[in-house]
Amino acid sequence: MKTLINEQELLNQAVHAFHHETGFELHKREASKVRPYSDGFILELGSTGIEYSVELKRWAQQANVGTIAAQMRRLPAPALLVADYVNPNMADRLKGAGIQFIDAAGNAYLNERKFFIFVKGNRPDSLSASPRKTSRAFNASGLKLIFSFLTDPHLVGQSYRKMAEASGVSLGAIGWVLNDLKDKGYVREHGKKGSRSLESAMELFDRWVETYPEKLLPELGMGLFQAKSEVPWKEIRPEAFGGCWGGEVAASFLDDFLSPAQGTIYLPRDKLKNLVMEHRLRKASETMASTSQVLQIYEKFWHYDPDNLHQNSGVAPDILVYADLVASGDPRNLKAAERLYGKIRDRLQEY
Repeated sequence: MKTLINEQELLNQAVHAFHHETGFELHKREASKVRPYSDGFILELGSTGIEYSVELKRWAQQANVGTIAAQMRRLPAPALLVADYVNPNMADRLKGAGIQFIDAAGNAYLNERKFFIFVKGNRPDSLSASPRKTSRAFNASGLKLIFSFLTDPHLVGQSYRKMAEASGVSLGAIGWVLNDLKDKGYVREHGKKGSRSLESAMELFDRWVETYPEKLLPELGMGLFQAKSEVPWKEIRPEAFGGCWGGEVAASFLDDFLSPAQGTIYLPRDKLKNLVMEHRLRKASETMASTSQVLQIYEKFWHYDPDNLHQNSGVAPDILVYADLVASGDPRNLKAAERLYGKIRDRLQEY
């Protein structure tokens, strides 16, 4: 039976594997107050004086590169991803994104000053190759409910029926997801009456952003559509159809730092035909996906009234806009996401 390794063991294995593969030493020490955002550890590369802030991550080969890049950008530079296993495809993608890494199998990419190492293709052992087990909290239904909690933290204390109405999650699934969130420390019950509150909201947000592109987004796609205009976001008002802008267009509304190059719309599934006919949209192929005329349309999966939360009805909630930006992996979008992250943190840090 395969056994999951804890973070301390993962770090030790990766450091040992790196030395075995390259002959170079990485000296581990606990992070100081100078680097409070690293994962508790600093790795110093031999006698070079290079000190890496560490981001520990299991199952990195299944993660979205944009999400990893956004997490690494929040660490004091230089930052180093320490993973259980990075397969050859992910190694190339991480290298292309400028993300330095080592793993427990001896794969590595380090590129600092005149120091360069790139090793890929080593196979993992049984300890680091354990498959990811998705909990109820982080499957599609759980992610919808977590999204509603992060958008409106007070919803955690409401009835199951209110939660179901806001999230679109069935009443039967609510209890299972809540129990899992309680077990993980993200929801706390108070007193005999069982009132609830959200805990460690920013940590939960980071986990949601990491899991969203893999577990929920693929279920929401309704297709690529070509608009007549090269800047369709100047002509289309998705809120007229119960929808809203996501991604780059939404980011441009929330913060004028980013000029959108592509459009993403979240729309109720039963309104797709109306939008397509009204604006004479045509089905588009994947080869056209990167052009400004093409819109990626996803199903809008939440059901609360944005006016009640003082939000622009034509723009998706900020946490979803952030997730869209980092999932793209585009450096422009990562910079915009970084600016948005601070505003989200200010809103959620009290929880």
